Amino acid sequence: MLVLDEDQSFSLQANVTSPGFQSVVLSGYITQRRADGVYAAPLIPQLFYGVDGKQLTAWRQYIPSAGTQTILSRVGGQPSVPREELWWRKISDFEEKVAAEEVVAPKQLEVPWLLPALIVASGMVLLYLGTRS
Repeated sequence: MLVLDEDQSFSLQANVTSPGFQSVVLSGYITQRRADGVYAAPLIPQLFYGVDGKQLTAWRQYIPSAGTQTILSRVGGQPSVPREELWWRKISDFEEKVAAEEVVAPKQLEVPWLLPALIVASGMVLLYLGTRS
């Protein structure tokens, strides 16, 4: 599951084996820090640019050529949608979250390349399965 901060950049590259319509659906949340806490909303296609660089309206898009390319992206919080078009839910009080992070003992091992690698692998499997049907 992907969790993105509202201002975080993101890109998903895939090796497309043949041109055509493909659906790559991301499962996860976008988060937003507000004065009263942290909120999350499910990811929707309108939060991403497609392979053509235009804001998506659906997870399904036409990929015109084969090869390695960026099929989903988001740069510095763009594209954005109005706050009321997302299903926000408060997930924590900001002050409590900061205090909890300070209390946690030694910093956990972070593997920054693992999540992008898993997302790319998932995308490649979806693309492969989509070309077989």
